[in-house]
Amino acid sequence: MRIDLVFPGITFCGFNSFGKPNSQDGSFMQHGLASICAYLKSQGHGVGLIDLRKLEGWDHIERVLLASDAQVYGISSMSVDYSVSETLAALIKKVKPGAVVIIGGVHPTVAPDEVLENPHFDYVIMKEGEISLNWLLLELERGDRPERLIMGEPVDVTTLPWVDRDIFDYELSEGKNPLLSHMEPPFISIITSRGCPYKCRFCQPAERMVFGNKIKFRQVDDIIDELCHLRERYGFKSFLIHDDLFILQPEFIKTFVARYRELGFTQKFACQARADIIVNMEESIKLLAEVGMECLMIGFESGSQSILDFIDKGVTLEQSRKAVEICRKYNVKIYGNFMFGLPTETKADMNATVDFIHWMKPDYVSPSIFTPYPGSYLYDYCKENNLLLPISRERYCRNPLTGAKVRGVNTWLVNYQIFRCAPVVFSYRLVARFFGVKTADFLGKVRRSIMSLRTTG
Repeated sequence: MRIDLVFPGITFCGFNSFGKPNSQDGSFMQHGLASICAYLKSQGHGVGLIDLRKLEGWDHIERVLLASDAQVYGISSMSVDYSVSETLAALIKKVKPGAVVIIGGVHPTVAPDEVLENPHFDYVIMKEGEISLNWLLLELERGDRPERLIMGEPVDVTTLPWVDRDIFDYELSEGKNPLLSHMEPPFISIITSRGCPYKCRFCQPAERMVFGNKIKFRQVDDIIDELCHLRERYGFKSFLIHDDLFILQPEFIKTFVARYRELGFTQKFACQARADIIVNMEESIKLLAEVGMECLMIGFESGSQSILDFIDKGVTLEQSRKAVEICRKYNVKIYGNFMFGLPTETKADMNATVDFIHWMKPDYVSPSIFTPYPGSYLYDYCKENNLLLPISRERYCRNPLTGAKVRGVNTWLVNYQIFRCAPVVFSYRLVARFFGVKTADFLGKVRRSIMSLRTTG
């Protein structure tokens, strides 16, 4: 059966943003849809992709829908893109009244009741989508009409085909726009596992709702084979391992390093890790650094122990500092992620975070405003304590210009604290570019924050 998958990710970057320089949101490849596409093709289905980032507006989408012979559309939606997905589904039903519209992804998994209220979605798939979407297409092909809500069947990642990068015109987007400015194109990203075993309250249990309670690992040989294929196909010079946690099992890392070296790879790469893992797996950090790992993306989140405890990070400040020292020891760059504006956070907590950033001097710093996402423990906490503010889809963005997301947060103070982080590694112009806004708008926001602080003390 023929299906057009749809990527609605224009909330942050907008229409006509595909492959634009300095636009991470306009360039990245959505691995979930690329995996679903590869699996459906392996099962004999015809698959196309409508990437809204490539289009000029809703009129353009209508023309694309009319030009396609597909009668089934599969939308993958995060919470931040759900409003776009609703508008899109209504447009599909208007242009093609007989078309079948299927939605899956994170938001339908964590908020199925809300999604089911929209009659434009004929089917709602929770959890992972590869196997269940294939099953649904076969049912539709036979003329059957199963129940509207479908619980996705768990996926064995060791049996999946490699993701289909061609549907995202990889060489024109992510391939020429590395995630980090020091990385050399052609660039690729890969995923070697699904899930995370930790319980940070800003993320869980949403991720476990999608992938299950245990992390799923691919085989090292399969990962290396894919890298060999990508080296031959794209000649990549740098890459990102986009797992939540690539560094988790010492023996896995030893095997990966041995095979990576054996096959003659010299490409530099980055991956994500936790501070406590870095401290407990220093030998793995050393091995990875020796074969090309030049940057670690670390979710430090805060420089305040009380905030780390509140979000159930499971990390101590001592471990965070030790992790920084280990990275510096092996010449590994640091991409530090931090949050401001959390419930219970005080000015002293924010000052502690800024002081920690100034001490560590990260090569990249990503300060953001805490945003409660549906499906997380902190979303439930904010809801139970009447802290949630109305959040439009645009305000799901975590950059400082979108304002506070919870009651009781001094937006001006948060903006000022984020501004204080900026001089560590960025010019104000680069910070503005990172947040996807004009430099003048960013500096204007900062000036108003400072003036407000002077006025209010």
